[in-house]
Amino acid sequence: MMKKIAYTTTLAAMLCLLSACGWQLRDAEAVPRSIGSLHIATQASHNGFVSELKRALAVYGVDVVPSAAEASYSIVIVDFRQNRRIATLNASARVAAYQLNEDVDFVITDSAGAILTAMLTASVERSYEIEERDILSSENEENLIKLEMRQEIVRQILNRLKVLPKQSQQP
Repeated sequence: MMKKIAYTTTLAAMLCLLSACGWQLRDAEAVPRSIGSLHIATQASHNGFVSELKRALAVYGVDVVPSAAEASYSIVIVDFRQNRRIATLNASARVAAYQLNEDVDFVITDSAGAILTAMLTASVERSYEIEERDILSSENEENLIKLEMRQEIVRQILNRLKVLPKQSQQP
């Protein structure tokens, strides 16, 4: 039994070390290093989303600069929409589940300000059930789902950035 616990602990430690050092599968890079620097243009009302996007870019080694003149590319956040609506009602005509939607419209420009992409939309939709006897846990679940939704939208934007260097090299 002790050997099994030691083996499991050793395996977990190795996985932690591999993920901490940045190890990843070949061609699994979310954003290519050739992106260079990036500028994010947006309104101040999207601070939570923008900070999540900046954090993700920093993880992949992309330098986020304060002005578009210094950047190789710019992501221009045109619109950010959040929506919550009732998804289902229970037998007592009370809310049983909510549906959450989040959409981000954006364009990508080069260093000269030329638009490289048409208007793109990153969107995600999730729903969750309400626990009438424990409203606090339902609120915590909603906050967690909103965080996961923001991370999914960031992933969609990063996936779009992945094809940019290839796209800009074509005539």
